[in-house]
Amino acid sequence: MELYKLKFKFHDLFKPTMQYLRHIHPDILSYLAVLVALGTGFCFYFSPSRPSLLILAIILIFVRMTLNALDGMIAIERGNLRLKGEVVNALPDRYSDIFTMLGITFSVGCNTILGTIATVLVLLVSYTGMLGKAIGVKWQHQGPLGKVERFIFILIATLLQFVFVRKGVNLNFTVFNWLMIWFIISSQVTVFSRVRGIMREIREVEGKNGYNSK
Repeated sequence: MELYKLKFKFHDLFKPTMQYLRHIHPDILSYLAVLVALGTGFCFYFSPSRPSLLILAIILIFVRMTLNALDGMIAIERGNLRLKGEVVNALPDRYSDIFTMLGITFSVGCNTILGTIATVLVLLVSYTGMLGKAIGVKWQHQGPLGKVERFIFILIATLLQFVFVRKGVNLNFTVFNWLMIWFIISSQVTVFSRVRGIMREIREVEGKNGYNSK
C-alpha cells in the first residue's frame, strides 16, 4: 500500500508537462501501453537467446508505467473523465498484464506451470480491486501485490536475471521461477486483504443506510 502511494510522486514528475500534452487523447496512450506491453512480452520470450532483450524489457516497462500515468493525468487535465474512460483505462491494462506475464511464463527461464498459475492469480488480484467499485464502494488497493509493486518486482527480477546470465551463473531454479512463486503467494494475501476491505466498506455503507447485517 505504501508503494502504491509512489505512483502519485511519479505523477508529480509530469505535472509541468501537462499543458503541452493535454491535446493528446488519453485513450491513445492506453492503447499504446498495450502495444508496449506486447513488445515487453516478446522481449522476455526471446531473452534466453538474446539476454540484452532483458534490458530492453526493463526500458519498456518504464515506458508502460509512464503511459499509464499520463493517460489518467491527461484525462483529468482535459476534463475528459467519463464512464467509457473507466473501461478503456482498466481493460487494456489487463491485456498488458497478460502479455507481460505470458512473455515471462513461456520463456526458457521460467517454469510454465508456475507462470500460468501466477498469471491467473495476478488477474484475480486486479479483479478483486475493481470489484469494490463495481458494487458501489471504493476501488481497493490493499495488499503486497498491487500494480506498482508488481512493476517493481518484475523490474528487480529482470535485472537480476540479466546479471546472472551475463556472469554465466547457471541457476537450477531461476529468478523468474522465484518471482512466480512470490506472485502466487502474495496474490492470495492481496486478494484476502482486498476482500476484507470491501466487506468493511459494505458494513459501513449498510450501517449508514440502516440495513441490518445478518
